[in-house]
Parts: sequence; C-alpha cells; structure tokens
Amino acid sequence: MIIAIIPAKEKSNRLQNKNLIKINGKTLLDHAIEYAKKSKLLDYFLVSTESKKIQKYLKKQNIPYINRPKNLCGEAPLLDVYKHAYEKIRFKSRVKIIAGLQCDHPDRKHNLDKIIRVFKKKKLDYLYSKDKFRNKNGAHFIFKKNFFFKKKKIKKDFIIDNCTNIHYKKDLLKAKKNLYKNEN
Repeated sequence: MIIAIIPAKEKSNRLQNKNLIKINGKTLLDHAIEYAKKSKLLDYFLVSTESKKIQKYLKKQNIPYINRPKNLCGEAPLLDVYKHAYEKIRFKSRVKIIAGLQCDHPDRKHNLDKIIRVFKKKKLDYLYSKDKFRNKNGAHFIFKKNFFFKKKKIKKDFIIDNCTNIHYKKDLLKAKKNLYKNEN
C-alpha cells in the first residue's frame, strides 16, 4: 500500500497562513491535494495539521486528516511529522511506501506516479527532490516505512524538480507564473 501525507500547519515563520493562501484560485493546500488525487498509484492520502481552521476546511471537502500535536509544529523535523501521522492510521501494517508532499511547492514539474516508479525501479529506501542548484526542497519525499527505524544502511537518491519553494510573497508570484505556463 502506498500513502501520501501532506503536512499543513497553520503558522509559518516567513509567510503567515501560507497553506491557505490562494494561487490561481486554489489554496496551496488544494494544489497539494490535487497533486495527490492525480496519482493512480496512491492508495490513500491524508493531511497532518494542528490548525482548527484547516481541519474545518478539510471537513467541508471530506478530506481525511490527522490532528497534529503542537510540539510537531514550528521547526519540528518533517520526518517526525510523517511518523506521527503514520502511527495514527488504522491500517499502518499494510503501508509499504509513504510520499511526503509539502504544500509549498504548487508548481511541481513531475508527476507523482513517475517519481514513485523511479523509487521502485531503483529499489530505494528514500527519494527526495532538489532544485536546479542542487538545493534540497520538499516537493517530493518518498520513503519506505522502514526508513523511520533506520536499522540498515539506507539506499537513497534524488530527482531534480525545479519547482518554487514558497517562503515569501515574491515566491507566490513566481509559482503563479509557472502554473500559468504549465496550464497553457
């Protein structure tokens, strides 16, 4: 079973309420949800959030979510956020692969199924994305659930996805332009 976890906290140090900001009529959270929904290989996805506002928003759309504790917000390691969400799902024993999809990359260049196929073909434990300058970004973070426990040597690799990593208002404009190019 392959699942995706979308972390969507309310507070952001640089851009307040970032995950509910709209680009091209959709929130950053909506872009991440649509990206997950397009996958034919995902069996399930959910959102991890502490925000009552985001939870209310998700309930209206019938999107599953996990209530994230406050200690996993702020500058908490994302792997801890993913592990918490994984531990809370009722069918965790069937999960083999987890895709972590951050909201702040609405203009991803690669299809999720393509990324999952690369992950499987290379028999990786961990696959992540970098931008064209080789800086790690959070657009894709695919891993086997065993990665949580790191009991053996990890086989990892990366892909280049030169999407926008949204931290500031200027990044919103860049992503908006990229999304417009992708749609036309």
